Formats: sequence, structure tokens, C-alpha cells
Amino acid sequence: MATANHPGRIGVALWILLVILSARSASAQAPILEMGEVVVYPGQQAVEVAITLTAVEAVSGVQVGIAVDPDRIYLQELNFEGSVIEAVTVEFLDSSVDLVEGEATLVAIFDDAAPFDQSLPSPDQLLLATLVLDAANWLVPSNIEPIAFSDGVGEPALDNLVLVDGIGVIPERIDGSLSVLSQNVLLAKSSSGQVSAGEIDFEVSLRGYNVDALQGFSSVLAFDPLILQCASSTIEGTITQVAGAEFIEGVVDNTIGFVVLGVLMDILPPYDGQVIPATGIELEYARIYFDVSSSLTSSSQTELHFENDLGTPPISNVFVIENQSVEPVTVDLTIDVVVDGIFLRGDADGNLRLDLADAINNLVFMTSACPDCPIPLCPKALDVNDNGMIDLGDAIQLLNFLYIGGSPPAAPFPDPGVDPTPDGLDCFN
Repeated sequence: MATANHPGRIGVALWILLVILSARSASAQAPILEMGEVVVYPGQQAVEVAITLTAVEAVSGVQVGIAVDPDRIYLQELNFEGSVIEAVTVEFLDSSVDLVEGEATLVAIFDDAAPFDQSLPSPDQLLLATLVLDAANWLVPSNIEPIAFSDGVGEPALDNLVLVDGIGVIPERIDGSLSVLSQNVLLAKSSSGQVSAGEIDFEVSLRGYNVDALQGFSSVLAFDPLILQCASSTIEGTITQVAGAEFIEGVVDNTIGFVVLGVLMDILPPYDGQVIPATGIELEYARIYFDVSSSLTSSSQTELHFENDLGTPPISNVFVIENQSVEPVTVDLTIDVVVDGIFLRGDADGNLRLDLADAINNLVFMTSACPDCPIPLCPKALDVNDNGMIDLGDAIQLLNFLYIGGSPPAAPFPDPGVDPTPDGLDCFN
């Protein structure tokens, strides 16, 4: 996305004024600004609403104003990833999001001078931007909250207009909406959404939204066992523990790749009827911990997804409400797996084989015998015995391995990988 120099808010105000003065009324062929409809559960975060443009004529620019109820919908940002604004040269771009007022504005000028040959040719539901928002925890199920195009929003105030040959045209506007689920929801969440190869005890939060009192639940979360291995699970510090769950059972299969968690709130005398209450907000039911493979060689994405009929006997994702099994809506989790610091232990020169040159490079680096020599990209590789430091013992072990059948380097060896025992040494491979 290329943009011209930002002229500041005064320039924005002057531009808006000129556009308004030259605006012409909507016609049968008026451009269309449209926002999507989304369905959420109370408290859902990072909800994406598409803002699109349709016009029979070439478009040289747009002005968009949006308003929501700031007590119910919390605007976060306008995201241009995958939009036309990211894909083409934009001569002027200005956007704002006001969380307090519940307003968002966008001004994008694609071509500001005749002959307007850089205008967008007849856009058809072209993505202008994605409005990212959070839903309030206390939204009432079955309610519909408007996400509306609105004139006079922002600072300076602007109206919704589509520019054709530099002249503002009042568009037809199709507002968006946010509908609130009246269903039970089971979801997996991560605070970061990202893990590193070799990471230990990566936390996934098992959460839910129950519309009625919950007597128990079972969850079945599947994963790729070549990337993740389930290490443990716990209800400590969650609503499940606080409400007094009496039966908690977990099953892990790291060969197929799934983890089952079964919980019943009240199965022992005196049968006090404890439940997970329907609070109207998202609650944490449990936490599951995963170890990430240290043998990965490239970054990727992996998904933890809820899947029914796994295990022996087959288990499914269910809530127990009023002594009946109810299948919740499930929301899966996609995680970015970042792989960096791939190295072969003992390979000081980074050519992925061990020889005398590696021992020499190790000694030169350790003794600073060559101040002008480049620093190895991966000092970790020089730590042959994996004691977290580089010393004479590393070169000796490597020479013994190469020439008299001594102990091999510690992992990662004989194949490259990440350090399975993280320490303070760097690796920039």
C-alpha cells in the first residue's frame, strides 16, 4: 500500500468541505457502501465486519463514517489487510477509531486529479477495510445491535460519500449488524496465538458461555501430534474449581492427537446441586498445556479443533443442562508456530556437517584469538555439551567425537533442530 504524505487534520477538513460542496444526490445507479452481519457470543473479541464498495462507475475516492453504541460494541481498529487499500496506490489515506464515542472514519483518495485514470474501475463488493470490534460481556442473547453508516462522525466531522471523477456522490448504505447468540458456546483461546518450536507448557484456555446452569461438560480437542503433544490439564483457579466440581477426568492420546476432559459438578453425597452458573459472560472452564516439537524446520500454522466421537468409548463435546446432553457451538483455535534458531549442535561454521573446522572455529571464538573474524550466527551450536556456556570442554568433546569415538554432541544432533534445553545463548539462524 503506497500513500502520499499525510497533510494533517486541517487538510482532511478542507478536503471534506470541498467534497461536500460538490456532492450530488443519490440516483438509481448510486454506489453502495455495505457492511456485513456478524453473529457473536457475549464478550467475543476481535470480531471482523467487512466494509465493501459497489459502483457502476469508476471510483476516485471514498469517505466512510460508522457509529455504534459504545456501551455495547467496543471498536478496536480498521484493518486494511487483504483490502483494495492494501493492494493499490492510495494518494491520500486517513482513518480513525474512537472507542469512547463508538465512531470510526475512513477517507481514501485513489486519484485526486483529472483525468482520474487511477480510479477504481467499477468496483463490485470490493473490500475497503475490515472493522474489528469486541462485543460487550453483558449483551442479551437474541438481541441485534446496529453497526451503522452515519454522517457527521469523526473530527473533523464527515459524511458518507463515494467520489466519482472527484465529485462526491451520496451512496446507498446497507448497514451491518451484530446478533447475539442464544446458544451455548465452547471455545479454545490463547493469550498470544503464537508458539515457538521447542516451547514447553504452552497454555490453551478452555472457555465457554453457558446460557443455563451447567451440571457438567465434556470437551474433545484434537491437534496435530507431529507439532503438539499434550502435557497436562488443570481446573485450578477456574470457575469449574470454584463451583466445586466433584468429578474431573482427562484422557490424552498423543499418537492420534486429542485430549478429552470430562467434568461433573455433583455426583457425591450430600448432592448439594452445585453447577457452573449461567452468568451471561464468558467463563474459563479449564486450562490445557502443550509441548511444541523441537524438530520442526519451518514456521507454519496449526489448529486445535473440537471434534466429536474420539476415544474409546467415543466422546463428544457436550454440555449437561437439566440432566440432558446439549451440543454447544464450538470455536476452534489457530496458532502460529514460529521456528527460528534451527541449528546442528557442534556445527560452528553453519555448513550442517561436523569436521575439524568446527573445532577450530570453536576455539577461536572462545579465546577471541581473531578479533576481526565474524561472530558465529549461532553461538548455541558451539555449546557442544549443552551446559549453557562455551568453554574448552566443548572443543575437546567435539574432537574426541570426531577422531576417537567419544560422546556425540547433545541434541539437536545428528539432525538440525531447535534447542530442547533453552538457555542464554543466542542463535540467529
